[in-house]
Amino acid sequence: MRLPPSCLRFLVTACLSGVASSAVAGQTFTDEAGQLLYSIDDQGIVSMFENSPGTDVTLSVTRGTREQMQPQVTEVVPETVPAGSFTVLKLKGKNLVGATVKLSVPGIEVKSYLGKPKELDIPLQVPLDLSPGEVTIEVTTPIGRTTARFKTSEVQIGGSGPRPDVITHPGMGYGADEGSGAIATTAPSSCPQEMVGVAAEGGGFCIEVDRTFIGDFNKADRACALTGKRLCMLSEWRTACEQAATGKVALKRMKGEWEWTAGFDILQDDTQQDTRYFLLGKSDCTTQLGTMRINAEKFVGRCCKNP
Repeated sequence: MRLPPSCLRFLVTACLSGVASSAVAGQTFTDEAGQLLYSIDDQGIVSMFENSPGTDVTLSVTRGTREQMQPQVTEVVPETVPAGSFTVLKLKGKNLVGATVKLSVPGIEVKSYLGKPKELDIPLQVPLDLSPGEVTIEVTTPIGRTTARFKTSEVQIGGSGPRPDVITHPGMGYGADEGSGAIATTAPSSCPQEMVGVAAEGGGFCIEVDRTFIGDFNKADRACALTGKRLCMLSEWRTACEQAATGKVALKRMKGEWEWTAGFDILQDDTQQDTRYFLLGKSDCTTQLGTMRINAEKFVGRCCKNP
């Protein structure tokens, strides 16, 4: 049985809460925003929908039996992640739309991510004190589940490890260079639309020309992840701001409002623990503000991306 047009258009009645409906012969699964992820007709054929984030535009539809549409992971990049690093772990495979992940090591923080048909990019914050070992990733979609693995190693200075300034200065967060090998310090020659390249000693990067969102830290983190980007490191934001001030890069409104960055630290006393996030840009390129996670304060922000 085909789903009625009104269901596909408005995702009502049987298309609620990401839970299969028992009121119709078919089943549908949606994400938190109500976008259709999967449908199963009464013949058992599964349809997987790739949607453009934040819109009602369907980019692709893949169909097959439930067995054929099981999630698969064929490659994990990088295979090893150093302690103390911020890394985007790339899972490559099939049928990864709407996938959620759970790590066997709870100390590793998983930030916002978005599954595509053949790739799932997972931003990870790995603690400095994490012991080397193997980490199992459980990948689950409404259709099934699978597992993948990667390893953690000791802290590395330079190359593919954490940036030295991030490790040695408290309150700067645990940012790190992604990938491995030599770091290109020049500005990227090609950046996505509405982004410009910035040269930096820690590695060239792309940054959005203007602010693109407002919200608390979780919304900020997710806003970047949904478009395949990430929050800027403190050092990246400062570098971009300084170059904008001298006319080296064309960026808008780098001063005047506090903007989110990926910088944070953990505060703990005898009774509680909280995360303090850092913002920049209110009056200059260097003065920072700390805001506690528990306060859920809303600020503006822009995203960065590795070339």
